[in-house]
Amino acid sequence: MNIAKQTVRVPYNIDSSVENSSYIEIMGSNHENEPDSSKEMYCPSDSISTPCDKRLGAALFNCGLSPITRLNLEGFEASSDKCPDTKDANSNVYLKIPFLNINASPNKCSNFGKRRLSKSNKMDTVVHPSIVLKPGKWRKSLNNFIRTKITEITFSKKVARSSICQDRKSLVLKGEQKFEDKFEEEVLKYCDQCIPLPFIAAYEQHKLLNTKKIGEGAYGEVFRCSKYQKGLEKHVSNIVLKVIPLEGSIEINGEKQKTFSQILPEIIITKKMSNLQRNKTNSTDGFVNIHKVSLVKGKYPQHLIKLWEKYDEEKGSENDHPKLFGDNQLFVVLELKFGGSDMANFQFLNSEQSYYALQQIILALAVGEEEYQFEHRDLHLGNILIEYTNRKHIIFTLKNRNLTVLSRGVKMTIIDYTLSRITINNCCYFNDLSSDEELFQATGDYQYDVYRMMRKELKNNWSSFSPKTNILWLSYVIVKLLDSVKYKSINTKVHRMYIDKIKELQNIIMTFESATHCVNHLFNLNQNVCM
Repeated sequence: MNIAKQTVRVPYNIDSSVENSSYIEIMGSNHENEPDSSKEMYCPSDSISTPCDKRLGAALFNCGLSPITRLNLEGFEASSDKCPDTKDANSNVYLKIPFLNINASPNKCSNFGKRRLSKSNKMDTVVHPSIVLKPGKWRKSLNNFIRTKITEITFSKKVARSSICQDRKSLVLKGEQKFEDKFEEEVLKYCDQCIPLPFIAAYEQHKLLNTKKIGEGAYGEVFRCSKYQKGLEKHVSNIVLKVIPLEGSIEINGEKQKTFSQILPEIIITKKMSNLQRNKTNSTDGFVNIHKVSLVKGKYPQHLIKLWEKYDEEKGSENDHPKLFGDNQLFVVLELKFGGSDMANFQFLNSEQSYYALQQIILALAVGEEEYQFEHRDLHLGNILIEYTNRKHIIFTLKNRNLTVLSRGVKMTIIDYTLSRITINNCCYFNDLSSDEELFQATGDYQYDVYRMMRKELKNNWSSFSPKTNILWLSYVIVKLLDSVKYKSINTKVHRMYIDKIKELQNIIMTFESATHCVNHLFNLNQNVCM
């Protein structure tokens, strides 16, 4: 984010909000004859973000191109003005950011490529959303915001709300397949069960080894363990238990509990994406591997409660204590393969590692697009896991063609399909966000701009297939690889070389219509192989 004086400058660092930023004085030869006030420029610190006018007033920009996304802002019309540093005259990407409404006079800009500005000399008031959230898992942040600020905010939707998921459709079916009121029966079918199992008996302490709580969300709790399975001589290592309360009347963590109809799509999508590793036409192991799904009933096991309390003592839990669940409480437990640390907390050796991890992400999304018309729609860094691997290459199959990527010692896994869209057997599964105004009012990170850009791309029809949304999230991942993720060795020739490669991809990523289209470019595939 910048305040533009005579020119728009590339920020030295970019952070998520004004609150985490500070003013610094920029000195240089081109400022020598300027008044003192023009030497002062606002430079945030770490990552890209939605601008905030809390302390700066409304007139944040005097340029038609957002320093957040480098895309044209709403209210700017085409002009013949050009920037002196233009390298590619045909590389314009036009996208309006819906929460901004700006008209400004054209001025000379540098370092952002070619821009088209309006001929208007009038600056309108910038209207910003009022909800500032943390990056990553936004549900809990939004819930906490609603809990503490609900009396201070007037949402555009004038309804009583106690849960941000209250008005969402989790499942829409198209075609001949209909579950009607048999959602519980279908969940049990995917669990290979006839009735719910007793929670305490299904997950007894002696069946689990080295168990610890590793995370939490608005949906529930996440534990890591090794799990003993009948018929095996040793424990199955690196299992993640995702425990989700179901169908209860009490609210948990500020959310109404999920219903069978809401959890069923998540189970189906997780199973289908996991099974892609065994698909012949389009295959990848880039989506989280699911071992088992269980439907259990009863109070939380005491040994899991102790682990929850230990996590709370050490890190501080924002979730409700699980002791509040009664004897008749239902839970779905997803047993998933442990995929490593999320990208926000992972330290890459250098940008070469992150570049090939990015290629893995692109290819995995392309495979999902081709096989299931898959869009992730929430691919922030918390939903990308990275682990070390001894494999030298990661192999994908896209439309019957094998594609190989160097691992450079890391393997990535995509998780969490809560907002994902997929088509399976003529049935479309998606999360309808068309009336979820709170999410689209949020600021605090480029992540929240992407939600608004998705809504614009989909024309607020969340059932439609538009793989461009995967490209929007790839643009987000690229920004984070350049500005936010951790690197161990940055003062090397290799690191600088691959930073340049990532920047080259950043310059063209928005020109692609899908991850498959991007793969076609990266691997020089024929049009009839990869569209």
